Amino acid sequence: MIDAHNLPEDTRTYAVPGVHGRDAGKTFHCVEIDPLTLSGFVLRLVSALRVESYEALLEQLNVAKGEVPIDTIMKLLQGADPRAVHALISELLDYVLITPDPKHPAVRRALLENEIREIRTLGDVLMGVAKLNFGKV
Repeated sequence: MIDAHNLPEDTRTYAVPGVHGRDAGKTFHCVEIDPLTLSGFVLRLVSALRVESYEALLEQLNVAKGEVPIDTIMKLLQGADPRAVHALISELLDYVLITPDPKHPAVRRALLENEIREIRTLGDVLMGVAKLNFGKV
């Protein structure tokens, strides 16, 4: 889990506003993953999704140019190792900070387990982590 107060000064972040149901008003801050950790994550992701390569994974995801359709994601997950994918998602969430109360926008802290209350918010946050660390923001 990352420490909101000990991030290197040049660390990039990407804010994802909570807009769905019980997450409305929260702000999730995706944090840049260091290159060594990210490379290990990518290797485990390719293995968990049982895709040919990282390039093949990007090719499947780039078909949509922008938002990835749910059918593309479901097709990718169809043959995946569910335990490995779950572990990777949990690990990605270690790189997310939260501003839980819009009345205190300067407060950023580590995301606690079960603090994301809506599945659509989880998707938005995971896409934010992916955009920041694998795409261009």
